[in-house]
Amino acid sequence: MIRSFKVLGLLVVAALAMSAAIASSASAEVTFTCSSYECKATGSNTLGNEKFTTEAGTVECDSHFVVEEKGTEIGTGIQAASKEVTVTASYTGCVAFGFLGASVSMEGCDYLFTATEKVALNVYKHHVNVVCPAGKSIKIVAGTCEALVGAQTGLTTAKSTNLAGGTVTVQPEVANIALTVTKDGIGCPFSGTGAKTGSYHGDVVISRIGGGNISVSGE
Repeated sequence: MIRSFKVLGLLVVAALAMSAAIASSASAEVTFTCSSYECKATGSNTLGNEKFTTEAGTVECDSHFVVEEKGTEIGTGIQAASKEVTVTASYTGCVAFGFLGASVSMEGCDYLFTATEKVALNVYKHHVNVVCPAGKSIKIVAGTCEALVGAQTGLTTAKSTNLAGGTVTVQPEVANIALTVTKDGIGCPFSGTGAKTGSYHGDVVISRIGGGNISVSGE
């Protein structure tokens, strides 16, 4: 009987240790965090700080970003520490494929950032999905060119770095982005219509509206 109690006691201790390890692992998950909630955050860039590069040349715009927790309404913000955030983008003043007066229309599409790992002190990596309503794509129109960037998952990689002052710089270094050229008219530098790929590089600082901190944390 005493031996049975000892065995039972060891099993309980082992179970508690395992539970503690699981809890510790969960608490170390990489997440986007704020100094208080609800947390609204934005970022913006001027022409030339971000480039979408294709075989026909680059797309560059003035950009504005709103960051919110996945699944919340636009403008709601981040409600709690979250592994995934939705980034709603808008673009103006675009130059694309050598044409002035180009446009990039999001058509209801957003970017979904998923925090994946810590790579150095205050530096983290993320996967990126393009999320679009059914039948919609990001539309790029420039001169006689038109291209669509549709929904896609698991794009890599975006890097974020926590900065002094409670802001985060996000640097997309995303390759193999699928796009479809739907128009290739006279003077358009694409080599025909159809499936293509591009890459996206940028550097934008995200800050919390109204002060306070936004950061990425975890292991």
